[in-house]
Amino acid sequence: MNDDDLNELIDAFTAECEEFLQSMETNLLAMESAGLKERQAAVKEMFRAAHSIKGAGSMLGFKNVSAAAHTLEDCFVILRDRTDLSALEPTTVSVLLQGVDALKKITIESVQHSDVTTPDQTENLEAIAQIFAQFQAKYGKSEQQPVPAVSQSTAPETLKQIFEQQVPALFNRLETELSQGSEADLATSVTALKQVYYQLSGLAGMLQLPDFGKVAAALKDLIDSPDLTVQRLQSDGLTIAQNLQTARQQILEGRAIDIPEISPSPTLPLSPSSTPPEISPTPTLPLSPSPTPPEISPSSTLPVPNPQRPTIRVDLERLTELVNLVGELVINRTNLELQESELRGEVKRIRRNIVDLNQFGGQLREEYDRLSFAEWRGGNGNSGLGKLAAAETEFPMIANGKSSPVHAHFDILEMDRYTEFHSTAAEVIETAQAISQSATKLDTLAMKFERSTDQLRRITEQLRSRVMQLRVVSFSRAVDHLPRALREMCITYDKDVNLLLVGRDTKIDESLLDALRDPLIHLVRNAFDHGIEMPEVRKASGKSASGQIEIEARHQGGQTIITVADDGKGIDPEMIRRKVVTKGLATEEQAQEFSIAELYDFLFWPGFSTTEGVSDLSGRGVGLDVVRTNLRTVRGTVKVDSRLGKGTSFIIKLPLLLSITDALMVKTDHNKIAVPLDAVEEILHIKASEVHIAGNQPMLWWREEFIRLVRMQDLLEYSVLPPDAPSPDPLTQEEIPVLVLASTEGMLAVAVERLIGQQEIVVKPLPPPLSKPRGVLGTTILGDGRVVNILDVDDLVGQPVVNSSIAAISGKVQEIPASASQSPQILVVDDSYTIRQLLSLTLTRARYRVVQAKDGVDALEKLQNGLDCSLAIVDIEMPRMDGFELLRSIRSTQRFAKIPVAMLTSRSGAKHRQMAMELGANQYFTKPYSEAQLLQAIPKLIHHSII
Repeated sequence: MNDDDLNELIDAFTAECEEFLQSMETNLLAMESAGLKERQAAVKEMFRAAHSIKGAGSMLGFKNVSAAAHTLEDCFVILRDRTDLSALEPTTVSVLLQGVDALKKITIESVQHSDVTTPDQTENLEAIAQIFAQFQAKYGKSEQQPVPAVSQSTAPETLKQIFEQQVPALFNRLETELSQGSEADLATSVTALKQVYYQLSGLAGMLQLPDFGKVAAALKDLIDSPDLTVQRLQSDGLTIAQNLQTARQQILEGRAIDIPEISPSPTLPLSPSSTPPEISPTPTLPLSPSPTPPEISPSSTLPVPNPQRPTIRVDLERLTELVNLVGELVINRTNLELQESELRGEVKRIRRNIVDLNQFGGQLREEYDRLSFAEWRGGNGNSGLGKLAAAETEFPMIANGKSSPVHAHFDILEMDRYTEFHSTAAEVIETAQAISQSATKLDTLAMKFERSTDQLRRITEQLRSRVMQLRVVSFSRAVDHLPRALREMCITYDKDVNLLLVGRDTKIDESLLDALRDPLIHLVRNAFDHGIEMPEVRKASGKSASGQIEIEARHQGGQTIITVADDGKGIDPEMIRRKVVTKGLATEEQAQEFSIAELYDFLFWPGFSTTEGVSDLSGRGVGLDVVRTNLRTVRGTVKVDSRLGKGTSFIIKLPLLLSITDALMVKTDHNKIAVPLDAVEEILHIKASEVHIAGNQPMLWWREEFIRLVRMQDLLEYSVLPPDAPSPDPLTQEEIPVLVLASTEGMLAVAVERLIGQQEIVVKPLPPPLSKPRGVLGTTILGDGRVVNILDVDDLVGQPVVNSSIAAISGKVQEIPASASQSPQILVVDDSYTIRQLLSLTLTRARYRVVQAKDGVDALEKLQNGLDCSLAIVDIEMPRMDGFELLRSIRSTQRFAKIPVAMLTSRSGAKHRQMAMELGANQYFTKPYSEAQLLQAIPKLIHHSII
């Protein structure tokens, strides 16, 4: 087995152990508030989980993991058989939780150190042994039963099922490899036989059948022989195969294994380096059966509908590629639908033209008949003769030389006469008929195309639904560890707090799990310490002594919304205002102008805390800063909503990495905008007389209340100005299309220019280094290739229309006089306008002040004119003065020598990096840069300049 196969198998083992350990912890916590039957079921689940870890560890050669899991399994046996679960003590749960923690540490250590026993492992093994000893001392020892030749660990029915259904296939493969061996393929045969041995040995270890393992060990001794030949392999190998068949028959009959021909050989535990990937075709399924309950199948440890259904583990990047391809398929399917619609329109237009052409052919025929009638009248002395003569002059008669004398004896009414005019008219009519037939075929093809497109739509929808389920996991995986953490805090700090998890089955992208765990822990700790009052305080304020923290997850508008709410004392904005002034972040006059939302935003600043003292839980000002920093790495946001004396809610919004959803397409300010359909509460068409005015704010009476009415272009901070006409005002139309939008911030009525229709769209977030603009969730690509922005309803509903919060903050920042306490100012030097704008946007959103310079000369002039900056971010290759020259000038000038300089360039070679460091650069970044890494490094660089 190569290293990749081994690592893949160990990764599967690690992931499986994590699931089993989390299952044990969840069941232990649930037992405290569960009834007797639920407790009994939980003990069985934990027993099976421990036994599965033991079997898996044994198969992969992790002896310490297997031993620790076996001891913990014995603890669950005592809990199941010799305790009164109806009177379960909290201390018993606490002790078992400590055992689960110790097993978790042993598992991690064993994987990291290839099962080499470390002092930490020894300590954790002793801790689990002490727990088992405590259980034996408290509940009594069980009577030792004699162990028969066939291990008791596996139920007879289960054992019989395995050796009847699974083992014969291994024996068949063994005999096939032995019979087909040759000198040329000896190495290949040995490799295949090793795989068979490892499977048989693993099966013996999993089922605790050491005698069967000894019989299989003879096969390993044979294939490891240095002087192995094909003749010996076949003769001795067939003998071993017969002995294995005999051992199998003895096991099925319930007798002890007795194979005198096989000398016993030592059975060492399997090392990870010798374990092949073929040990189990389903590495995610449990690797061992349940030892006592006969109704449990060998592969069943998790309560799934079909426990024997095979599963595989797939790399997350491959799933991401697959999901992206499905998104592209949806976009191209939309393009096909657009082309199909255009084709039907063209077919209809051709049919209309054919009707016109038929009418023209009919007119030609009528004109000919009229001229023929005129000739007949002319032959009878009528004046029409001159017209026919003129016609025949322009269109000569088509006459056959042989028949023309005969035709002379017939009157014009007795035999038709044809001119070129008649032939031309006939050709036109025939051509029109041919085109009509082609149009009919085109119409048939268009109908078939439409049916094929509908079929493709259904298949794409099914494919999209299936694929999207591949890379999503339940939200429970991000919060299942929180009840344990909250329980420990309640015991330590003498508080009674309940944790309510809502939407545990909400699906989130698996890659978001790691980014969510730390923020959720910090928010729960924050709610526990800052929000929930002590029991006596809660009783005095008329609340129940027990507090509650609720975590809810749901989907809305192509986003995952996670709310962490508590029913505690809430946040006092005046206390934040005083802290802002005390810390020198603003003057008292400026602090009075901050809105509630702006004050709440200070809670996420590094080092800002509302607690006077520092404790194990709070006071250091890092908790909420970690929340925002971690969420930025996945392009998430967090908002605060608090009611003094009622509680606080933190709303986390995470963009789905790729979501296919329904949207309402609207037109506003000459642009198409996609509005997530699940955020649209109602679509209205109102008259101008229905609009009410409250001061300068238009209002709409809707469902027995007034809600704000705004134009959509007033909410968005961007616009594309057309060259031909100004932007139309939807409020001046006779009939105004209005969308009533609903979000966590409330309700808002938005007037648009025109409603286009509903459409399925692929939500794609803006890629780094672009920051998420306010009010824009992401983008989508229409069937015609145009890129359309998707509205972020939550961002827009809560913001004021004029002088938005960001604009207000920007204005205040410019008014604050320069001081050491205000936000640092950063000089961005780059000849690329796009890079300067991107950096400025990123830094501004991180609450830094930004000054731009287009090259080194421009930057040096700004510094010489008195620019006070805390950091310079400089490109290398620029006109007039490059980054190296600017860096040399800064370091050689005493006034600027202490300014930290970070180089940001596309040159990633060691030569450029060494030159920058020799000239005095403090940091070196390469393009494309990571926004998260840049923002993380800037405070350290600025702190270096202060020191």
